[in-house]
Amino acid sequence: MRTRQTISQRQFCRGMTLIEVLVAAVVIGIGLMGVAALQVAALQGSSNAQYRSKATDIISNLSDRIRANPDGIVDYVSAAGGANCDASTPLDICAMAPDANTTAGVSACSPTQLAAYDLWEVRCDLEEDLPGGDLAVSCAGACPALSPMQITVTWQVQETAAGFTTQNVTSTIIPGVSAGPPL
Repeated sequence: MRTRQTISQRQFCRGMTLIEVLVAAVVIGIGLMGVAALQVAALQGSSNAQYRSKATDIISNLSDRIRANPDGIVDYVSAAGGANCDASTPLDICAMAPDANTTAGVSACSPTQLAAYDLWEVRCDLEEDLPGGDLAVSCAGACPALSPMQITVTWQVQETAAGFTTQNVTSTIIPGVSAGPPL
């Protein structure tokens, strides 16, 4: 009698081991799916941080250009908009050539031409570095001396499988006032 009972207990144990292995496989599979989802979220966060850093660099670059051209402040506001970098190359290239030892090319440009060139060059960086990037420069009224200017850079990020969301970085500068050391 003990022989029959031992045989049936062994058969029962063999089936339970197989079920335990299947349950363990399911648990491990769910865990790996969670790790994969975490990895995707980390990559998106890293990408968003990189875009925000690039937007901050672009704003800093344009802020320096505006401070260097105080007579063309109004032109930065009026010329801001969604121009295509490739299609709207300015007629006057207001920049030093890499091999030039003089600033003759820059000094020959009017403040309006310099503002148009600066916006064109910054917009080219924007289009290259940020997906769906756009730039807006605004100030109160007719931009009187020492009035605050706002520079906003926006771009698109894919937050979900359903679509994109818009992210932005906005900075306020006062042209004519030194940027000063960071706090």
